[in-house]
Amino acid sequence: MQNPANALYNPESGNHPLPEDERELNAVLRAGRIWCSQNPYITERYGSRGEAFTRSDGGYLALLTGFPESYISEQMSWLAGVLSSRGMPCWLMELYLDRLADELIAAIPDRKADFQKLKNAGQVFRSSRQAWISQADFDALATGFESTTGHALSNSGGLLVSAVCDEFCGLPQSVSSLTA
Repeated sequence: MQNPANALYNPESGNHPLPEDERELNAVLRAGRIWCSQNPYITERYGSRGEAFTRSDGGYLALLTGFPESYISEQMSWLAGVLSSRGMPCWLMELYLDRLADELIAAIPDRKADFQKLKNAGQVFRSSRQAWISQADFDALATGFESTTGHALSNSGGLLVSAVCDEFCGLPQSVSSLTA
């Protein structure tokens, strides 16, 4: 019988454990599909490689929920630095953590407290961003930018505003990594 975690395995992401519970696995896959469809930048920029990292990172994040929130925060800070330097602003991680937590909670409600840790990690990024710009101003700038592009790429305004916020939050070259 094939290991169900193989659906999440990505040889480029290193060798780390992945969930084997089929409910968890399916929730991770569903979260990734929804998030990628809502954020076409991922597929446009990274193609199938981005989707593969979405699956493997999602599996890794799901397993992190068994650890204390302080450890999860450390891991999220590290991952945010890596991803931001590769053109993926923290705002996308906020959105993904929320989506992943929602899917995991729906699939395995008795582990809601564990999966809520992912939402809490997303809230840390949100709070950092909102310390520099209110959500209302973020949304207005993002919408304004996106409307000037004719809505050519969904969420492009949010990506750009988020990259600027990431730089203010100490993640250097977030804008140039996004726009490269």
